[in-house]
This record gives sequence, C-alpha cells and structure tokens, in this order.
Amino acid sequence: MDMGVTAVMLPDLDFEEQIALCVELGVKYYQYRPRIIADDQRDKPWSCWGNHKFDLTPERLAREGAALTRQLRDAGLEPWGTVPSLAVTAPDDEIRLHLEGAAAAEAKAVRCGPPAYDKEKPFDYPALLDEAVDRFSHVVETLSKPLGIKLIMETHCGLMVTSPGLAWNVCRRFDPADVGVIFDLPNFAREGEVNPVLAVSVLRDYIDCCHTGGNRRIIQDVDALGCKRLAGQMCRVEESDLHLPTWIATLAAAGIDPPLIIEDFTPNMSGADRLRQSATAVRRILDGLGGKPE
Repeated sequence: MDMGVTAVMLPDLDFEEQIALCVELGVKYYQYRPRIIADDQRDKPWSCWGNHKFDLTPERLAREGAALTRQLRDAGLEPWGTVPSLAVTAPDDEIRLHLEGAAAAEAKAVRCGPPAYDKEKPFDYPALLDEAVDRFSHVVETLSKPLGIKLIMETHCGLMVTSPGLAWNVCRRFDPADVGVIFDLPNFAREGEVNPVLAVSVLRDYIDCCHTGGNRRIIQDVDALGCKRLAGQMCRVEESDLHLPTWIATLAAAGIDPPLIIEDFTPNMSGADRLRQSATAVRRILDGLGGKPE
C-alpha cells in the first residue's frame, strides 16, 4: 500500500507547495478537492472547511485538470479521485461538472454521497435505500459510466452509508468498477465501527481507497440525569480510538491494496505539520507489515 493525501487538509498551501511537500514525504497519490469558497470566508484565515490558498473550483478543475495532473506527474505523483461535497441527489448538471473535472484530470473517480436522512426521528429506511439505489443507477448509466468515472461513496458519519454494512446495502447493487467506497477510518472511530475483519470482509471488492487519520471520543457534556454525551475530536493517528495498525494489516491480509489517503485534521497545527506527523505514523505501520511505501 502507498500513501496519498486529500487536499482538503492542506488549506494553507498552494498547489506547488502541496506537491513539494508530498515529494518530500514520499506521498504518492493526490486527491483533488474541488470546492467553492464562500464569500464570507475569503478574507478569513486558511481553514480546511473555509478559505483555501489553492482555490480549485469545479469549473477550474474541468478547465485546467489536464495541466494540473501534468504537474503532479512531473513530480512523480498520481491523482486518485476527487472529493467534492456532492450528493447523488444533486442536479444532473452539477454532477456532470464534477465528473468532467475528474475526467479532465484523469482522476478516475468522484466522491458522491447518498441521499440525506432525517436525523431527528425514525424514518422509512427501505424507501430511502430504494431512492439511493435508483438515483445511483441513473447517475452511473447516464453520466459517470459514459465518461469512464467511478462514483465513490464515503463511510462518513452522518450519512446513511456510515458503517460497512450500510454502505454495502447500496454498493452491492453495482459493479465495483462503477461504484466504490472510501473506507474511512477516522469516521469509523466516530460512527459505524465494527470488527476490522468484518468491515473488510463486507466491503472488500468495493474498497477504492482508505482515508487514514485519527479520531477519539471525548465527553461533550453531562445531562440532568447524569448521562454523558460524547463528541468526536480529531487527533494524531497514534491517539485514535481505532488501532490503525490492525485495520491496515486486515486490508493487507485480504489481498487488497488501496491507497492510504491521509486525512489528518488534528487541531491547532498547520497542514504541513499534520501531513508530516501522519506520514511518519503511517510509514511506521507499513514498515511493520513489510509493506514499506515506495
């Protein structure tokens, strides 16, 4: 397995600085993050979910994707998908723009989430599952497959595909060449965690890449009954509630070789320092497996 990075964690670096850092750290894969910076964020400090120094809009990726990927390849890197904030329920024109950007950049895949669910009260899950499958079927057959782009859904907290089994409920209806999964370890630490062997066994053929980083549960508050409420806190890989060496070893034992895309949001650190700490930790894990990255 080789290391990659998702650009969303490097808001304070421009594209050339991101590439130079990846080369320095032996990071092989780069995951584009096309996004529109909100007007009220443009004069704010750099932020993973706000202002970015590398202002890559969906339109810019579609227009400049080929040139950007040439820059990556000239430095020895390869693109591995794009991860916009995109749901399968978005209008076809919006989805098409992201697919065209990925095609221009030869990135091969676009993150596309399922329909949202009602988080306030129980709902009709079978009906929502049918809606998700129907909509993914439409997008695959009419938009993504003709462009040679795979849709990848992320096992992200707050989504209806947060756990391996829930993700499998959707993706099992499709060829793994058309629909895959971002196997997200930091999000499993918040929601959706099961035994690593079970998780990998369920999604094996659909695992496109693995988001790698740390998350731990902390006590947010205690209610009037004395019952605690938990929240997630992003942290170093070594401090995660998941034992990442076990999860990565399980992927290797399954005979699959997904890129380990670093997604480190440890607070109060620069993007470069976050990537340095995670790349060092992941390299140690891979060295322990005998799977030292190139």
